[in-house]
Amino acid sequence: MGAGFAELIAQALPRLVEELVASRPGGVHHAALALLERPLLAHVLDLTGGNQLRAARILGVNRNTLRKRCRELDVPSTRRRRWSAVTAG
Repeated sequence: MGAGFAELIAQALPRLVEELVASRPGGVHHAALALLERPLLAHVLDLTGGNQLRAARILGVNRNTLRKRCRELDVPSTRRRRWSAVTAG
């Protein structure tokens, strides 16, 4: 499964680098990582219902690192109430 994604990324990379070099010369590495990291963090937080400790464990990072990266990348990291908790009682 990972090989297919790796191939997709490898195919998209030349265009991505070209666009980043044009818009952020000298900042390509940071910008490229942010492009991947922002949706990754948002998705894992969504999977865990906003539970930062569980998200950090899935990602293999410290919870404080997750909080810091979410803050730096403007990823909402607030805990969301589950629908069942909202409709109960």
